[in-house]
Amino acid sequence: MKNFKSILVTLGLLLASSLAFGQTSLTETTLSGAITSSATLVTLGSITGIVANQTVLFVEDGTGGAQKSGEAMFVVSVPATGTTVGVQRGFDQTIPNGHITGAPIIYGPANAFNELEPSGACTPTNQLYTPYINLKTGNQWLCSSVTNSWVPGFFNVDSPLGVTAAVASVAGATNPSGPLFHVTGTNPITAWGSSTTVGMVGGAGSKTDVVGTPFCVIPDAIFTTTATNNIALASTAVVNKLLCYTFDQTNKKYVPSY
Repeated sequence: MKNFKSILVTLGLLLASSLAFGQTSLTETTLSGAITSSATLVTLGSITGIVANQTVLFVEDGTGGAQKSGEAMFVVSVPATGTTVGVQRGFDQTIPNGHITGAPIIYGPANAFNELEPSGACTPTNQLYTPYINLKTGNQWLCSSVTNSWVPGFFNVDSPLGVTAAVASVAGATNPSGPLFHVTGTNPITAWGSSTTVGMVGGAGSKTDVVGTPFCVIPDAIFTTTATNNIALASTAVVNKLLCYTFDQTNKKYVPSY
């Protein structure tokens, strides 16, 4: 554990000394198979960008903050072929748990993760990584470009929601920017999230995912959704009337509030 702390401190100091800052989105993947609380080999959907002795995996089973089922793992080995990595369980004193097949994983360098809850004002472009994840609580946070303050991220149910960046409706798949956001435009939406999002960074579960983050939108214009892909019921948005989506793990679709 002391070695892990040293890694965090060293990488943090290196980045603090950098003159250029830019926000980088942490990467998503999924568990390709269920694991027990003691397993040290983990098979992932992708290992792109994962580096041994540098990368932390944060596993989210869809239950959110206050630790619940969230767990951080430190990658200790990466295969030459295949996608099964060796891990040290319970990184930074998180609790090892069993995790389900398809559980979302967000990963990045060790210094991308934190041990404190953020608060107050922030500037999105000054944040090295997004989302901000507190490993002590399992909470995710986003620096809102609307309010320039910290608001709860996906699966963070411990604080009141705050709006994140507005999203233009896309004639197809539209990616949520957070648990609460405005939708602009009138293009019909046929899916929430792209096929590459797994419910943490992109903010929506695909039609094959077992976990998808709940979220709400504030329509700025009238748009429609269709009952295709991962949307359970077609609906027509009402300007300024909150429209919320809950992910149904049985049908793997989002169920709208109206």
